[in-house]
Amino acid sequence: MTLPLEGIRVADFSWVIAGPFATQALALMGAEVIKIESSVHTDINRRLPPGADGVLGTERSGLWHGLNLNKKSVTLNLRKPEAQALAREIVARCDVAIENFSYGQLEKFNLGYDELKKVKPDLVFVTSSGLGRTGPYRGYVTFGPPLTAYTGLASITGQDGGTPERWVGGLWSDHQAALTSFFGLLAALEHRDRTGEGQMVEYSMAEAIAGQLPEALIEYGVTGTVPGPRGNRDPAMCPHGVFRAAGGDTWVAIAVQNDEDWERLKRVMGEPGPFADASLDTVEGRLARRPEIEAAVESWTRRYPPEEVASRLQEAGVSAGAVVTIEDLIEDPVLRDRGFFLTQDHPEVGQRTLAGLGWDMPAMRGLPVRHAPLLGEHSWEIFVEWLGMDPERFGELVASDVIV
Repeated sequence: MTLPLEGIRVADFSWVIAGPFATQALALMGAEVIKIESSVHTDINRRLPPGADGVLGTERSGLWHGLNLNKKSVTLNLRKPEAQALAREIVARCDVAIENFSYGQLEKFNLGYDELKKVKPDLVFVTSSGLGRTGPYRGYVTFGPPLTAYTGLASITGQDGGTPERWVGGLWSDHQAALTSFFGLLAALEHRDRTGEGQMVEYSMAEAIAGQLPEALIEYGVTGTVPGPRGNRDPAMCPHGVFRAAGGDTWVAIAVQNDEDWERLKRVMGEPGPFADASLDTVEGRLARRPEIEAAVESWTRRYPPEEVASRLQEAGVSAGAVVTIEDLIEDPVLRDRGFFLTQDHPEVGQRTLAGLGWDMPAMRGLPVRHAPLLGEHSWEIFVEWLGMDPERFGELVASDVIV
């Protein structure tokens, strides 16, 4: 089987989340991704929780496993000139190099774009930092969560009328930045294949996040109104939100999109109560009395399991769905049937279920899944078998903390 990116080779200097998530996508689509890291200062993902079975260790972090499938790992102490030279040898045989250190860090190791294109003129070099390589803040060191505040995302996240929230269900901003780099990288490869020209693809995480705020930017641009947090509410729909259901910590999402949906909701609930007021039959009337309507809807949803509420509303033509937990998601029959989840068999932590790419094509079906690499697992393969290093020299470089 030929995978979509088979034959593409990547020198992966990236770390944390944004870079590794992008290069994992490349690896899962068949690219040979060589992760260049070091035991002197390991990728932070090797040290962050959650650890497998509650135990942390260099090979046990869930983040490491979830972001590094199908990659190879070599170790180089890039503070040493000999290691920098070996890194350039790797890059000379690659199509792509990618990094997401703070601005200027890779240049300190003599591995910036100007140096690397000397050994690989048609290299596609992907680089990112929090606020970009140009501009007044280029020297700032930052990462995903603070950038949700910087870009305005935090200001529109949170409960209606409440305070801004920096967290958006996790490290979403890093993953969004990864997708930004992924698309830029593929476009640059296509350009290289057509013209023979390599180039630097540069973006900031701030731009990647701001680019995903179209509604807020449009609202301000069109109306001059500064949008704030709305929580589960919608400015043009009511009721629209997440309501508690029977059975403890269970919830159901309901979206009444128009006046016809409103009539359907009333029929399913079967209790006129406060809803008998004709002024509520228009969206303007409902928006004016939103808290009262939400309380009445929740008094009804609390009587039934979320799946029952959702099913009854769906049958009537009202948008609704039970709020699932991550445990429910792992067992979801649709995602299971579509092969979304991947299983890695890791030598230290055993079999684990991990998220797949989220898209499908015939050339990817049945793709092999290799576990996230052990630290330096492929150093011998890359330096001795691939680059042709003398085995004795390899041992000397290990002993002198160059390959470490």
